[in-house]
Amino acid sequence: MDIQKFAERVQKGLAHRKVELSRLSLLVTGSHQDSSQQSVICRSSIVLAYAHWEGFVKQISKLYVGYVNSCEVPVLDLKPCFQAAHVQTHLNRASRGVRIPFLAELLDKIDVDRRATFFVDPAKLVDTESNLTSEVFRNIIASIGLVYLEFYSTRQVFIDEKLVFSRNQVAHGELVPFRSVEVLERIETVRILLDMYANQVLDAARDGSFLKIPGNASATGYL
Repeated sequence: MDIQKFAERVQKGLAHRKVELSRLSLLVTGSHQDSSQQSVICRSSIVLAYAHWEGFVKQISKLYVGYVNSCEVPVLDLKPCFQAAHVQTHLNRASRGVRIPFLAELLDKIDVDRRATFFVDPAKLVDTESNLTSEVFRNIIASIGLVYLEFYSTRQVFIDEKLVFSRNQVAHGELVPFRSVEVLERIETVRILLDMYANQVLDAARDGSFLKIPGNASATGYL
C-alpha cells in the first residue's frame, strides 16, 4: 500500500463517519416538536457518537500499522515501540522461563528478529478494549509511535465522561435523559477529534514518523 492509497482510505473512512455525524446533528435539531421522539433520538445519538469515536480510532490505527507493514522496513530502523511489537512473541515466552540458557537463547533470537523485515498483525497491536477512554487512547497512540497531543489532553474529561461514561449509561439500559444541546456538543467534538486524529496519522505516514530517524525516510527509499 503506497502513501496515496493509504491517504485515500483514511479520507474515505473519515468522510463516511462525518456524513453520518452530520445526519445525526440534523435529526437532533429537527426533533423538538415531539418530546418522546427527541428523547429516543438524543439517547441513540449518544451511543452512535461514541461508536464513531472508537470505530475510527481502531480503523485508522490498524490501517496505519498495515501501512508500516507495507513499507517493508527492517525492524532495527523503526521506533522502539514497533521493534517491541515485532519481538513480542519472544518477550511473552521470557515471562515463562528464567533459566540463563533460555534467556541467552532468547536474546539471540530477538537480535536476529530485529534484523528481519517488520510485520505485525494490526489487530494485535491496536486494542480499544471496548471502552476507548483517554487512557486507552493514550496507550494506542504510544503503541504506534505517535505523540499524545495537547489537544487530546485538554479533552480527556470529555472523552471519559461525556463519551465513554454516557455511552455506557445508555448501552447498559439506564434511562438517562440528554438535552439536544448536550448531544450536539458531543457530536461536534467527536467530529473534531476524528479530524485531528486523521491529520495526525496522515502526517506521521507522510513524514515517516514510524522510523527511528524520520528524516531518513526519503533517503532510505521507504517513502
